[in-house]
Amino acid sequence: MKQLLLLTLTAAIISAPAAAQPNKTRMARTPASDAKNFDGAWTIEAATTVGSCPALVPAYLTIRGNRVASAGGVSVEPWGYVEGDGTFVARFTDQGGRLARFSGRLGGATGSGAWSSSTDMCGGAWRARKTGAERAAQ
Repeated sequence: MKQLLLLTLTAAIISAPAAAQPNKTRMARTPASDAKNFDGAWTIEAATTVGSCPALVPAYLTIRGNRVASAGGVSVEPWGYVEGDGTFVARFTDQGGRLARFSGRLGGATGSGAWSSSTDMCGGAWRARKTGAERAAQ
């Protein structure tokens, strides 16, 4: 009887720390309800603080399903995503292969971060603001 009680207590003690720790796999995923938080149209304002760049930075972009779906104001091919915590990563490439990389954070109806172009040796800071009805839905 003592051995059974000892085994039961030992099993409870061993499993308790694992149960108390958060499930990192589950936490890393973006819940379906969060997938729309950043969706919508965003205007972009960028300042060049290093070098002199041609127009690689879009004036606006659209996010759908936490992915950059389109960009406008310049002729670039967009790629990017927003993580559940608002971390934003994007790349905009023109037809000549020149590119601008963005990183930063979105939250609520605003965002900001840094951008750079290794092809044109320039960079700076950017700010974003969610526009229109998408902003009112938050």
